[in-house]
Formats: sequence, C-alpha cells, structure tokens
Amino acid sequence: MMETLACRDAISVARQFGLQGIYLETNCLELVQLWEKMGEDSQRSTIGPILEEIDDIWLAFQDFLFTYTSRFCNNVAHILAKQVTSYNRGVA
Repeated sequence: MMETLACRDAISVARQFGLQGIYLETNCLELVQLWEKMGEDSQRSTIGPILEEIDDIWLAFQDFLFTYTSRFCNNVAHILAKQVTSYNRGVA
C-alpha cells in the first residue's frame, strides 16, 4: 500500500513541476503486475483505487513508463530514501 501511495505522490509532484515524461521504477513486483493488469485484478485489490488515480494522472505526460526493478538495482533510491527519513527525524 505504501509503495503505491509513494508512486502516486511521485507522479503527482512530477505533474505539478510540468515534467513531460516520467520513468517510474519500483521494487514491488506485485504492484507492477497489478498495474499491467489494470481493470482485471486491480478491482479486487485494496490498492485498486490508488492504481486508478495513477492511471488518471499519467495521462498528463507525453512519456510514461512504470517498471519493476530489483532491490539490488534500486540501491541508490533506497539509500536516498533512508537519508531523507533520517533527516526528517533529525538524525542527520
């Protein structure tokens, strides 16, 4: 659920900044599989409504790609997220 919300928020911010294209990667394979089967399995999923929001938002972009990336390949994003979390807690 949290990964889905983070993806939705990321593309919302990208739209607010007026970006024309976005390449969204996640290490949650189930999320990408549900995205690829929008309309089928997503209706039964608890994250279905959030996927529908993402589906509405991505139409604002000229280029949009939503893919799975293994956690190993996503190491830089993990490190950055950890730093932001530490910073927000005052543990820089």
